[in-house]
Amino acid sequence: MKPRRAFYSHLLFWLLFLAVLLLYRTSNRNHGVVTPALYLAELEHVALYVLLARVLVTFYVSLWVFTRFFTPQRIGLLFGQIVLLGLFDATLSYVLEQRLIGPLTGWWFTDSRTPALVFITDALLASWVFVMMAFIYKHVRDQRAAQALRHEKTALELAYLKSQLNPHFLFNNINSLYGLALTEPERTPDAILRLADLLRYMLYESNEAYVALSQEIDYLTSYIALEKLRHDGDVYVDFTVDGTISTQRIAPLLLICFVENAFKHGSVNDPLCPIALALTVHGPALTFTVGNPIAAQHKDQVGGVGLASVRRRLALLYPGRHRLAVADNGAYFQCTLSLDTDAPPVLTAARP
Repeated sequence: MKPRRAFYSHLLFWLLFLAVLLLYRTSNRNHGVVTPALYLAELEHVALYVLLARVLVTFYVSLWVFTRFFTPQRIGLLFGQIVLLGLFDATLSYVLEQRLIGPLTGWWFTDSRTPALVFITDALLASWVFVMMAFIYKHVRDQRAAQALRHEKTALELAYLKSQLNPHFLFNNINSLYGLALTEPERTPDAILRLADLLRYMLYESNEAYVALSQEIDYLTSYIALEKLRHDGDVYVDFTVDGTISTQRIAPLLLICFVENAFKHGSVNDPLCPIALALTVHGPALTFTVGNPIAAQHKDQVGGVGLASVRRRLALLYPGRHRLAVADNGAYFQCTLSLDTDAPPVLTAARP
């Protein structure tokens, strides 16, 4: 938490504490009667400011002790800290009220003849409450810091995974465009324009945490068109979309990995067994199935980055809200992804 924000948070907390304390003292001193005049009259009592100063000292001393010496595995040490800090607060209260304020001003908050041990014993319960306030605050602060650290780590990991997709994509396509330029130069300009459109989407539009599903489908369609341009001979792909896709949103570049793998490892020239892509949407439920006959020789034995990255991205962005099934019988490969598009990704990834 930034220092200025932390300062205002503490100030607001103590103002609320003072307001509640005033309410309690007004009700206690007036037998349950609370009026604005009686409430404001409590501000004239020195005891209020002595109590507030004591609580502030105890709170921040306790917070320092818990921050500096607290160890979760040592419960005995924690118990000892709470006991000693409570004794510190009760003793501080005794010194302030019975040894300083009373003798100097003549205002005694309790009977001046009260023995120190009795006074401290009676004050211990309230003292431990103030100590526990500091412990609870430290615990909440540590939990928020740990959560922020986890989110930051996840965002950095997502940015790294997305950065892997771009080189992976370029590596697969630039080599193919080079071959296309040598064999069929007249088709190369169209392929380059298609690649430029895909890169524009990858570099700019996909920087958001999630995009419209229709945009992702357009991206897949452009990618398939590029693949058809750069492959020799006829390319057989059956891509179907079923359901309404106007409202769903999805993490960008999530589906392309499956399509890339189908073209990279599949046979694309068999009209009787084309690459089959099926996207089905029923409300927030999305199912994306990709199937392809396995080529006798894989086009690219190097890599595997894409599928590994998408598995990790799914685990980070859709924890408990997705299912990925992979089937491979040696002749046919199929991936089926099911996820809930109604729940957006858990956080916005840092821009790569």
